[in-house]
This record gives sequence, structure tokens and C-alpha cells, in this order.
Amino acid sequence: MKGEWCIFNSYFTPAQCDEIVTMANKLAKRDASMGVGGETNTEEYRRSKIAFIQKDMPQFKALFDKLWELSCWANNDWFDFHISKFDYIQFAEYSAAEKSEYKTHCDVFWLNNDPRFHRKLSMVVQLTDPGLYTGGELQLQVEQAGPADQFRNQGSVILFPSFVNHAVTPMQSGQRNSLAIWIDGPKWR
Repeated sequence: MKGEWCIFNSYFTPAQCDEIVTMANKLAKRDASMGVGGETNTEEYRRSKIAFIQKDMPQFKALFDKLWELSCWANNDWFDFHISKFDYIQFAEYSAAEKSEYKTHCDVFWLNNDPRFHRKLSMVVQLTDPGLYTGGELQLQVEQAGPADQFRNQGSVILFPSFVNHAVTPMQSGQRNSLAIWIDGPKWR
């Protein structure tokens, strides 16, 4: 592993980001939850709206292909984990009106009842122009995280090991949209 995270600035153009948001906004959204299967809804810990983009949705095939290609490239060059797949994408809407945030957490469900897979890599795609919102900062709790504003660029993709603690700070104004993708691989040992 070369480091605790990597970033691809402006991997998607603003027009591509807007197209993703337009398509994802047509999906049914619900309050975000936590835990295996999303069975826990704790507003004091996580507040946002989410929708799930499934692999079998033809309008998102190119997005899945592009993100899988990037995750394989980044993993081979940066992390060198054993990865196998990702099954869905989570579209998130963080808004000041809802006081959206996501307190410190990691993305690995260590006791997930899945005999084969754990989340290995987490990927976040920033879809919103950073001038349209304040707050909503992605914060990685790692030794070399660097300045938080580097993760705000529209179209940028951030990857990090799923066991890294991270958070999204409370929204102060506007609305922020993002994608979260979790790349699975054989169980951690």
C-alpha cells in the first residue's frame, strides 16, 4: 500500500456530474440508515437522503464500467488489495435544510454474515460544484489526510481502504450530491 488514500481530480467533467445527478434524481430516495442491510436508522448519527443505483439499470452501465475500471487501476497502482466486485452505487443528497451529516464511521461490516466478502475499498465521487454549498466536508481520519478542501472538487474521485474512519461534516448551506461505492473482495484475515 503506497498510502492511506488517493484522489483523481476532475475525473468526471461538470457536465457528466450534472447528468449523473439528473439521472439519479429520478430514483426513489429514502432516509439514509446504517448497518448490514440498512436496518438501523439513527438520525443523530447520519442524516441524508439516498438512492441506490443497481448494476442492471441500463442507463447507468457506462458509469459502472468507468468506476470499475478506475477502481482496478487505483487498486493495482496504489493499494494492492484483493478485490472482486461492486454490486451497487449509493447516490447521496446532503442538504443544509435537513442538517445533513454523517459522523465518524468506517465502511467495513466486520460481522456481516457474508461467508465470502468484506468491503475492501471505499470510493467517493464529488458531484456538486463546491461553490454551491458550505460544510459537507469529507474528512478522512488518517495521518496524511491533507487539507479538506482538496476533496471538494466537482468530478473528483477519492479512494481509501474501507477500514479507514471518515466523516461528512454538517452541512451549513446549499446541497451536496455524491456517489459512494464499496469494492468487495475476499474476507479480511
